Amino acid sequence: MVGGLFNSSEVLKNQIVSSLTYSTTFARDVTLFTIGGMTLETYLLTLPLDSSTKARVMGQLADPSYSIPLGYFLYQFYDRYTGIESGDKFKAYLQTVYDDQALKGFEHSLFQLNENHQPEEKQHTKDQAHQEGLKIDNEFMAAMVTVYDALVQIGEWQDMANLPEQYTYLTSSKQDLALVAKIQPIVVNILSQTASGMEEGEMKHALLAIVTDGAPELASKPNNKAQALTITLIDFIRLNVLKAYRQFVYQDERQQRLNDWLQTAFDNQPSQAIEFLQSQQERRFAVQITVDGLQQGLIEGLVDPDKPFISHAYQRHQSQAELNSPLAQSSPEHQQDVRFMQILSEQPYKDPYYLPFFKRLYAEHNDSIARTGISSTPTISVRNLPIIKTGAKVAGEKGTGIPNFHFVDRHEDRAYYFFGNDALQLDRLMQKNQVQTMFDRLVHLKTLNCNAQYDWNAHTSYDGLVNLGAGETLRDFGEKRCLKELDERAKVEVVLTKQRQSLIDNIRAYQAIPVWDFYTKLTRKWKIEQNIESYSELDGQGMPDYTLVYNPWPDHFAHFVGPFSDEIIMPTGELNRLDYWIRRLEQSYKDAGIYAQTLWGMAGDHGLAPVYYTLNPEKAIFEPLEEKLGYPLVIKKISSDEGEGPKITNALNYPSNQGIDVVVASTAGGNFMLDFFNSKSGWKTQPTYRELVKWQPVNASSEESVDIIAESLNYLGDSLDYMVVRNDTCDDNHCQTRIIANRENTRHDEIIIRQDDRYYYGSLGKDTSNVTLLEAKSLNPYLPKPNQKELDNFAHLVEKCINRAAINNPSSWCNAQDWRSLTRFTPRPDSVVQLAQLYAEERAGTVNLFPREGIGYNTKVPGRHAGESYLEKDAFIGFWGTPIGDNPTPLTSEANGSLAPTLYEYLTGDKVTAGENGWGYLSLLDKLDIQTK
Repeated sequence: MVGGLFNSSEVLKNQIVSSLTYSTTFARDVTLFTIGGMTLETYLLTLPLDSSTKARVMGQLADPSYSIPLGYFLYQFYDRYTGIESGDKFKAYLQTVYDDQALKGFEHSLFQLNENHQPEEKQHTKDQAHQEGLKIDNEFMAAMVTVYDALVQIGEWQDMANLPEQYTYLTSSKQDLALVAKIQPIVVNILSQTASGMEEGEMKHALLAIVTDGAPELASKPNNKAQALTITLIDFIRLNVLKAYRQFVYQDERQQRLNDWLQTAFDNQPSQAIEFLQSQQERRFAVQITVDGLQQGLIEGLVDPDKPFISHAYQRHQSQAELNSPLAQSSPEHQQDVRFMQILSEQPYKDPYYLPFFKRLYAEHNDSIARTGISSTPTISVRNLPIIKTGAKVAGEKGTGIPNFHFVDRHEDRAYYFFGNDALQLDRLMQKNQVQTMFDRLVHLKTLNCNAQYDWNAHTSYDGLVNLGAGETLRDFGEKRCLKELDERAKVEVVLTKQRQSLIDNIRAYQAIPVWDFYTKLTRKWKIEQNIESYSELDGQGMPDYTLVYNPWPDHFAHFVGPFSDEIIMPTGELNRLDYWIRRLEQSYKDAGIYAQTLWGMAGDHGLAPVYYTLNPEKAIFEPLEEKLGYPLVIKKISSDEGEGPKITNALNYPSNQGIDVVVASTAGGNFMLDFFNSKSGWKTQPTYRELVKWQPVNASSEESVDIIAESLNYLGDSLDYMVVRNDTCDDNHCQTRIIANRENTRHDEIIIRQDDRYYYGSLGKDTSNVTLLEAKSLNPYLPKPNQKELDNFAHLVEKCINRAAINNPSSWCNAQDWRSLTRFTPRPDSVVQLAQLYAEERAGTVNLFPREGIGYNTKVPGRHAGESYLEKDAFIGFWGTPIGDNPTPLTSEANGSLAPTLYEYLTGDKVTAGENGWGYLSLLDKLDIQTK
């Protein structure tokens, strides 16, 4: 029976989709599609285009090579991004379950009962509907059409018979630079018009600065922002035009191929058509939800008052003065409001409308939620989101190659920082590394992307960057779009289910008609052929076999208000809002009649920790060091501080990093990266510890050197949790990682050595087992105390992995699973393995600094991640749904990268092996007691 479930999947993969050519001869009739219910011509007439552009556009509509890609592109942005119900749906729901008095008590900076009420002062830049966000309106659409028209030749693929497999980004060729020069004045004019209609604020000033930079007399200035933004906009539009065109061509061609196959099977072997349709009736579905900043311990603490998480978190908040450092220069301006956390810590809170989904999840599927979910180091979205979405690891063949929110690529002499227009480079980097996404692996199935990146081969897609921009203006913008899509598909799926069963019954009845009853058999055949064609036309509009949903908001707002603030954990907060939207998603699958066949999985990319005090390591280290040395250091900063605005980088004319002492960058308040360039092996090679203790700045004499490790440790003092540096050269399987910090004015040096799947962790002092920095012998106060059996196992693993391991005897070292089992009880889950893998990707910086509890490095806001505390490392990963068996193996400590391979194995029946076929993580399907192929 289980084998039959995958029958139609195999047919689709090997006999239908494998024959698709992405031929542009399909869907050539411009009258076949509409924009907002209007013909393309009528819709374009409604846009506020200038007269010359409008005339030029209208005059070219008769050319299919011009109008077809334009129509598909506009459909993607108009039909998918507009026509959504206005208003805050979550707020409207709350008003049906709470009275106004209760809601008044649940007000905070992100939720006001009276929509017209504005606080006297904004507490932070994200308050009250974030009015500086992107607006998908007629002005926006007109701007897109204007740039599209100016591009004229959208790409080499415009006149191809078949669409290319990948988009080709702009280069420094004369042809591309001429195109940029042509488009730049148009972009500057659009930005000028946009800025003129905006209220005073950071966004308006940023746009006006770009407009000034784009003036004719400055247009040739190297690295000017107007040119950089023009390059990004051209790539964004051309990429999305091609992506949209490919999606529509795919749907048209797939529909025809499906019809051809079913008609042929019906003619030649009717039982084969029956098997296919029956398999489609019983097929499996998967929903993969990725939530930025979703922490398991926090969620479990909120739904289960017997857990110690909330009370301990509130106690640490009350003791924040103890977390201060003499080196701290300031504190975040926003004062964290934790009234609700105080209530939860003092008394049970019983409310059926507070986190009802999560309460049900923990009650019914507690064993299929990892007690400690693992986010890889550093705990940052740009590193961990592609891990969750694809199941690929960071380093090695078909790894993401994205180690942090910023890095220096020494081979191409290019610094990347992904808060800004470099975000568009993430897809290019993944493409270059040949990372296989779930959409690539499941291209033979129907797939839907709701607001995530890395979706090139998704069959229906809602752009993640557009969601981030527009979501600033309209709450739940992306969630409403996704739900609208699924609700419409659910209605179609009900019809498809009936059509499939009718076809099965009719084909069987057709087979039973005697050969001599020629007329009856012929007329029945004609009717079935018509029904097959009707079914094939509708099939692509049914429920997706695989849906990826990305929700950025719990992280997005927790940075600005703190992770345990009322804005996050109150009934009107972001986690209860998330709870509401997950229930709405589930309802779509129930309405479609397929909930029982659907496996749901969800992971967070990290947690967050509160920040009470802040400092700038760049100033703390290098300003006094320059004074001590008597000459300036050449320092380059490539990032914004957390809470500041984005950076703009010219993708074709980026600045060199040659002749620099150190490149510095900060991430989310919890990680600070230093890139040094004094390796004896050359500029492109990362220096190791032995070279860093003899660092030679550019302006130093040939005899002079600096122990930059000791100096950094001295100047950062007690603000530092620890610093991490390569003790030797590293690759994907072998590495020596040195961890250094002061504890009670004493320096501690500890080392982790990785040799394939064996790991050694020990002190470099006299007693190698006297390890301190990773708290590997301590229990985590946020978690319930382990039972006696667990304590005995913990003690056994401490003895085996730390006390008895010998540095010169790799056979005595523990493997990754042993270390994960040990550290899951500690305040730093999976610390040894994660830090051992930090430098497997050479671009992961030279020295990584992690601040201690309560401290933020280079941040203006009270929520941090990217660090090494439990609150940041603990990422939710869990599964639910009818397919989960009666006897799942309890998930204890699992990596969030296991989400994708688990769902893939469920959908396809193909066994996933970590380290093979681009998979970097294990599937957990066996632990869920789900039968596979």
